[in-house]
Amino acid sequence: MLPKWEDNFSVYNAKIDEQHKKLFEMAAHVERISDRAVSKAEVKNLLADFFSYMKEHFYDEEKYMASIGYPDLPAHKNIHKDIIQTMIELIQDIKSTNDLKEKLYVVAKNWLLEHILFEDMKVANYRRSLLATDDGSEVTFEVEEEEAQNNKAQTYLYSCECEGKLHDVPYNIHKKIKSGKNTFNCKVCKKPIKLHQIV
Repeated sequence: MLPKWEDNFSVYNAKIDEQHKKLFEMAAHVERISDRAVSKAEVKNLLADFFSYMKEHFYDEEKYMASIGYPDLPAHKNIHKDIIQTMIELIQDIKSTNDLKEKLYVVAKNWLLEHILFEDMKVANYRRSLLATDDGSEVTFEVEEEEAQNNKAQTYLYSCECEGKLHDVPYNIHKKIKSGKNTFNCKVCKKPIKLHQIV
């Protein structure tokens, strides 16, 4: 059984989380067809949709990682290239519908388990490691109930004095900064972050 989306899989970036949820849904569809008879055309269409969506997601994810200065971006890009190459080989080497279904299931399972649940969590941990409160304590990136109810899952980009570095801040932290009650500092330059852009 493939895992279903849970909030603890969040990387606390609204756009990336929505894309991950969609990929979990697509993988669940792959799992559903793996146990029933389907046409080769249906499997090929699913594979093409999966392939296309993964390419779009990888592009967005790499852009996001670059914006926060993720240090392992080159290695992460290589993993993305390997996944895309595996998908290309899968498309080119179709022996039968059952063979295609099995291979697609393995790709979905490995990609979900090894990539989102392991590699992408490294990005979330890195992001979390960049900020501290004004008293030096750790920052929580958990989505608050108000944010979920009001659909304020936007991206709030803040800058510090590190050249070219942006901090992707969730709504709850953005709200605290805007209220003037709290300041949050970059752990690298130790300076308070300031609003750069709302995306």
